[in-house]
Order: sequence, then C-alpha cells, then structure tokens
Amino acid sequence: MNRKTRSKKEVADHYDRIFLQHGLREGEHYYKLIVSILGYLEGKTLLDVACGEGILLREAEKKGANTFGLDMSEESLKKARMNSPRSRLALSEGERICFNFKFDYVTCLGSLEHFGSPEAGCREIAGLLKDNGKAVILLPNQFSMHRLLDILFKGGPQDKGFQIIEREASFNEWRHFLEQNQLKVLKAFKHNQVPVFFKDGKVRSLRKFFRKLFLYFLTPFYFARNFIFVCERKR
Repeated sequence: MNRKTRSKKEVADHYDRIFLQHGLREGEHYYKLIVSILGYLEGKTLLDVACGEGILLREAEKKGANTFGLDMSEESLKKARMNSPRSRLALSEGERICFNFKFDYVTCLGSLEHFGSPEAGCREIAGLLKDNGKAVILLPNQFSMHRLLDILFKGGPQDKGFQIIEREASFNEWRHFLEQNQLKVLKAFKHNQVPVFFKDGKVRSLRKFFRKLFLYFLTPFYFARNFIFVCERKR
C-alpha cells in the first residue's frame, strides 16, 4: 500500500497524464454488468464518482437514467464528454463532491482505494444518497487468486499497480471500512476479468487467455480479483 501523502495537484496531474496516454477503462461487458446490478434505471438519477471516460454513464443513459459524473482529471472529462454528451459532468475531487443534491444511485468503480482519503470519499458517497438510494462500489482484493498464484509460482505479485496511490484489502476489511464510514452493505458480488481472446483487433496471449479463463470460472468468492458492494446509507 502506498501511504505517501500526495497533493491534490500531484494526483490530478498524474491522472491527466494517464488519460492523455492510454486512459483507464474496462471492456463494455464490465459496465453492462454494473448496470445490471443497479437494476431499473428509467428516470432515476445516477452519479458516477471518478467517472473516468464516462462509459458507465453512457450505458446507464441507454437504460433511461439521468446521469451525472465527476472526476478530478480534466483530461478524463474530455473523453467522458465525447462518450456521454448528455451527462452533466463536473471537475471535482471525490472527497469533497460539488453536487449539493441527492441521487438514487451513486457508483464508484475501482477508484475509492486511490483517493487521498478514502474515508472522506466514502462518507461523501453516503451523504449523496436519497433515503432509498443505493451505492455500488468496486474495490480490489488483497488476497486475489491471481496474486496468490504469482506469489506461488513467481515469488511475488507481478501486477503491483501503476496509479499514484494504491490500496488493497480483504473482503471483510473492505466491508468493515464501508460500514465504519456511513454505509451499510446489503450484498456483494465477486468480479474477475472476463477472458478475451481478441482485443483491439489483435490475438491475445494464449497463456494469459487460459489463465483468465480458469480464474474467471473457478475462483472462490473470497479470492476474487475485486468485490462489488451494494450499499445503502446507514440510518
């Protein structure tokens, strides 16, 4: 875990460089999965915290949601404006969100662990939910099967992350963290990367494909790569 204190400008500049160079995104199936977990979206308000390239916003719009997004990277918002032009977007940090009204749904996908203060970010998410609102938060597992296999066969984890602040924890640690910061966990899902044989018109490594195929179907819940938590605000 990277515990070094970083300035807001340093973090924003870091993500601007990432989105200028290669971006941060998953395959469309990932965002469609999140939308399916959210459920009925027609006429509902949805805020995506650290919305990145706006792909979730685009998929939620297709289901009739009124979408809002924020990110601290102006470069990410440029891409989000192209991907989801109808969404209302704001340049804002996740620990002090600029919107002053409440939402039916708030999502934060693989970003909360990179905040300077994830505790403040979690409380902001809770405070932005309507009384019957739901938050969907994806967080990484410190004890994922792919990491354990790397330790077993390669002597250590091969994917150490590239973002300026990195954090991981176990399922129970993340659940405790959420519930200590004004959210109540209602349910949780495991999430592993979907194996893809072709990407960007190219054939992927056969070895990596079968490794991901194995991990996708056979990984037990507590050894998943990520956890998706569905939460409500604590009463």
